Amino acid sequence: MPLFSHSSVSVCPSRRADDARRKPLSMWYCRAALVSLLPLSLAACGGGGGSGGGGAATLPVATSSSASSVISISSSSSSLASSVSSTNAVANQMVGFVLPFDNKSAGITQTGALLNHTPAGKFGSIKVDANGHFVLGTTRERFLGVNITASSTMPSHENAEKIAQRLAKFGVNLVRFHHMDNHFGANSIINYAAGNSRTLDPVNIERMDYFFNQLKLNGIYIDLNLINAREFSAADGLPAEISQLSWKQAHVLGFVNDTFHNLEKEYARNLLTHKNPYTNLTYAEDPAVAFVEINNENGIFQQFYDGSLDKWPTLFRTQLVTKWNAWLAAKYTSTAALETAWGAQDEALGAEKLANSDFASGVIGWNFEQHDIAAANTQAGTFDGRAGLKITVTKAGSASWNVQINQGSQALVKDKLYTLSFWAKADSARALGVALGLNYDPWTTLESHTYNIDAGWKYFETSFIASASDTNARVNFTGFGNQLATIYLANVSFKTGGSIGKLPSGQTLEAKNISGDLRNESYTSGRTLDWANFLRSVESAYWLDMKTYIKTDLKFAGLVTGTAIMNSPPSAQKQMDYADAHAYWQHPQFPGADWDAVNWKVNNVSMVNSINSTISGLSKQRIKGMPFTISEYQHASPVAYSAEAPLFAAAYGALQDWDGIMFFAYDSNGNDNWAAGFFSDFFSMNAHPTKMANMLVAANIFRRGDVAAAKNVVSMNWSPATELSVLATKGSAWNVANGSHLNVPDDIPLTKRFALDVSKSPQGLSVAPAASTNNILTSDTEELVWNRSISDKGVVTIDTEKTKAVVGFINGRRFTLSNVTIAVAPTTFNWATVSLTLQQGSFTSPAAGAKLLMVLTGNVENTNMGWTDATHTSVSNNWGKSPTLVEVIPATIDLPFASANTKAWILDETGQRKNQLDVSDNNGRARIVLNGTTATLWYEVEVSASN
Repeated sequence: MPLFSHSSVSVCPSRRADDARRKPLSMWYCRAALVSLLPLSLAACGGGGGSGGGGAATLPVATSSSASSVISISSSSSSLASSVSSTNAVANQMVGFVLPFDNKSAGITQTGALLNHTPAGKFGSIKVDANGHFVLGTTRERFLGVNITASSTMPSHENAEKIAQRLAKFGVNLVRFHHMDNHFGANSIINYAAGNSRTLDPVNIERMDYFFNQLKLNGIYIDLNLINAREFSAADGLPAEISQLSWKQAHVLGFVNDTFHNLEKEYARNLLTHKNPYTNLTYAEDPAVAFVEINNENGIFQQFYDGSLDKWPTLFRTQLVTKWNAWLAAKYTSTAALETAWGAQDEALGAEKLANSDFASGVIGWNFEQHDIAAANTQAGTFDGRAGLKITVTKAGSASWNVQINQGSQALVKDKLYTLSFWAKADSARALGVALGLNYDPWTTLESHTYNIDAGWKYFETSFIASASDTNARVNFTGFGNQLATIYLANVSFKTGGSIGKLPSGQTLEAKNISGDLRNESYTSGRTLDWANFLRSVESAYWLDMKTYIKTDLKFAGLVTGTAIMNSPPSAQKQMDYADAHAYWQHPQFPGADWDAVNWKVNNVSMVNSINSTISGLSKQRIKGMPFTISEYQHASPVAYSAEAPLFAAAYGALQDWDGIMFFAYDSNGNDNWAAGFFSDFFSMNAHPTKMANMLVAANIFRRGDVAAAKNVVSMNWSPATELSVLATKGSAWNVANGSHLNVPDDIPLTKRFALDVSKSPQGLSVAPAASTNNILTSDTEELVWNRSISDKGVVTIDTEKTKAVVGFINGRRFTLSNVTIAVAPTTFNWATVSLTLQQGSFTSPAAGAKLLMVLTGNVENTNMGWTDATHTSVSNNWGKSPTLVEVIPATIDLPFASANTKAWILDETGQRKNQLDVSDNNGRARIVLNGTTATLWYEVEVSASN
């Protein structure tokens, strides 16, 4: 088993070290600008196969006849099932279906006309009410939006008008302007041609101004991001050492360096006081600017955990250490008092605990693991004068933990001192992960470090105090399984005893020269708590100062947030106007170079089979009493099931009573090419027909409030002491501190609301509730059911007065949602989404008449998309061409309306009526049979009122 969780729920991942990894220059603008990978990496592993270009694929699907709350059907036992089969339903039909980027037409698919007020800002700036939600005046406002990034934020005037109108049609009322400051070669609002990054580009800012106004006129608010992808340099007035950091690493210098911090403020002033000639307002004045985000996916804890602070040039590191010593001087009266509080220990080393620690007997006593597709071999011998073990990875896996060597059965005693040491080298510069953790599921890591190794032998030693007792822990070496690498290990030793906590000779509190903590060193718990407390004070001061500057000095009338919760402690973000989070299901993995456009894979699985999901991960980050937004959300393409993304996010976001959801992303296909007619990257949904069609349903679910908020709230205590303990002992780069560290079960957010009580005297639970053993999780409103009672055939149902839907492995089963019944014939992967949303009327009053939109989605590909192999986990750079191909879903639907009063139509790609469908009578109910030949993914139903 892997040492680390390897799921692909990126509520912002440990896999994405910085935004640069997400989009190398070669991918920019043949790709959308993605920013960051996610926070928690929770993966559901899976695969599949089949033919490309729309042919029937063969992803494995488990079948079962076991009982569940969803009724199994067959042609012999169900009249509804019989109707599907008797119509000679055609399965696996993939047809060209492109939703035009410039479509603003009226009709059943025109949702914005029903939901958006115009212009955005007509009721003043967004505020927060006493219940912790967004309001305009006294009216609650939720946001359903998209990210538009880099060059796409600066379209031509002609395209700007079309994009805004189309977004409004699909129910979008918020756009997050992201990466406008990029330095990747795409258009930027920063004038890098001037030789620095301190002025705005007049041509590009004018195009963004015009686009902003078009969005505003269509009732779409804006979320303006400040620091995203700006490249700072010495030409900006910074020390030359700035060039030693990546642009992402540099973005945290404002926490300690006054010059850098002032440059951030200068940019904020330049942008927010810029007057838009089309609105005659500055961005600070314009109520259509709902939100400002300070620093995307960043924080000093995030960069400490990923090792970036350790790499800071001496000048910047000294500035941090100066603050550290000032903080210590304010707390302690003397060096002696400090060392006593830190609990320094010095014990003689005990006997060797490892067997065959010098590899004289090869790997006997060691466990050599290979996972995924990784292949590797070992060889004992003498290498450059030192006896040891050579590990050669001959085939890279998808994750760094795919190759590892470990030795278990190690006994640990809580609070006892241990020392681990070894020699290591590699064929070239590599990162070597070394950890002590449980040798059994859940494989919890107790102590971990990452060391930089190269072609020369190096000695590493760390002493630590065990955080738990256990009789079966393991020492594990990993971190290289996703690359063709050669690693050498020698003289590995694990013993009791060692020295920890004593200050090095010459370092004293009085001299103010105590070094800062390093990520790859071990310290006593007392020192670790102080370092975490110090960093927390630095975090809090930075975010509050920037917020005050934006709202007080620049007089911005909207709301401000700092960064995603996964990158910063909840207490620091509680100072903001609202809290924010990011998540991706099945974020792409890169076995070789980061963001390699050729060598990548995504696990081709649906989220319905895993409650260890984005929903659960995001919910555990919410702060009680504050508005909560998800400003980046997506299920990656080319996953066959990615059409589920809008439905999952909207339904469970509504259940959790979140305040905004923004999908990542909505971009052109390069060079202002919005009409390409196919998707060519992992995230952009502009040309993704099944995601866009389901956005219409999502708008009604989330913005209109079709799914009610959960009746009950589970609140967990998040006191300052609890947070400090998490920061000191459990935090990681993309999961700094949140409810996931409190052992909150994944089922809780699927049935009730969840929040962290981030107050000085919290009133919530101190111990998380027990996990449910039920495979059928029903929300306390009874509107949502997540049913996993049949193995690998999960289904989520939505049953409300105005919207009903089924998502998942639904063929061969009948679903009764109050007075609506749905049955689906076989599909490509035995998977589909079927959504029915009323634009007028109610399912509870069928005699009153209705206007109904039905959206049925399944597999989606591009013409000539080239899968690399039968697993359907990558197309490399062969994304195909226009038109996009959608699966036509065969189904029979019984509605509670009188058949004589009911008419139905196939809709074309613009959402207009094309051909009328037959409506039959089934015991007084209207029946619509879709036989798989309709060549569409959406339908209109109109019901006249009964006399």
